Amino acid sequence: MKLPPMNALRAFEAVSRLGSVSKAAEELCVSQGAVSQQLRNLEDHLDRELFIRTSNSFTLSEDGDDFAEVVQRSLGEIALAAGKVKREKTQGTLTISTGLVFGDKWLMPKLGDFYGLYPDITIAIDKNLNHVTFKNDGIDAAIRFGDGKFEDLQSVYLFSIAKYAVASPDYISEHGTLDSLANPERHRLIDCRRGSKDLDTMCGLWEDVVARDYVDLEEQLIILPDDLQAVNAALHGRGIALAFNYQIEDEVEAGNLVYANSQPVVTFRGGFYFVSPTNARPNSNLDAFRDWLIGVSEEFRTEVNSS
Repeated sequence: MKLPPMNALRAFEAVSRLGSVSKAAEELCVSQGAVSQQLRNLEDHLDRELFIRTSNSFTLSEDGDDFAEVVQRSLGEIALAAGKVKREKTQGTLTISTGLVFGDKWLMPKLGDFYGLYPDITIAIDKNLNHVTFKNDGIDAAIRFGDGKFEDLQSVYLFSIAKYAVASPDYISEHGTLDSLANPERHRLIDCRRGSKDLDTMCGLWEDVVARDYVDLEEQLIILPDDLQAVNAALHGRGIALAFNYQIEDEVEAGNLVYANSQPVVTFRGGFYFVSPTNARPNSNLDAFRDWLIGVSEEFRTEVNSS
């Protein structure tokens, strides 16, 4: 069975449905001449005139009218089937928006456990720093820092955050622990630049903590662009950095970082919340991810409180 050319069928379907070559050309993003050529190709293939052409009109012939009904229905069914296949292929994927540090340092290392429980669900992490609107942006849910009150969103509390003083084991072995947060004596201190209100650039800084009478900030302070670089410097033994609890969990557990002082240096109002649109369609995969996330957050809170 030899089928007519697909481009010719698409052009014919558009013209027969819209009643105009110009409108069909606009929909298909081609020229009117290209559409007219495809119509002639189809008529040549079928050896039938599908249109009645006069100087003042351009209408379907009887054969064209019958053929248009079949072509419109068939291409419509193909489009519906293609959409269904595409949805089935991607329905196991959830796109979650997070901040850069949270996504890289806390969430992604834990996803292996989630996949062990739900091997058919894929989590795509969107680390765009702009807050999503959930309007045609492909985001299923987000993890946001705040007080839990987000307009038109339902939220579930995960955990609060704080900053701790951390250093490499070698640095602590050589220089000792930090006995007083306000008086770091001659310790080298690592900071990031003071950022905006966005959590991934928000810093609790040493200059907010230490008493200026006890420290020479110009001599003892190393200032780096962001938290990630500050923690990396601490890992390499350059001094004591202030780091978010969720940012250093794996490094502390692996013994790559140790607490220079067990008390939180800086605490922040609010916490992390799992948020999603209140009017979203039911999604069992998203429910499974949310419940899993609540569970690992409870474990994290327990670990932090016992440390």
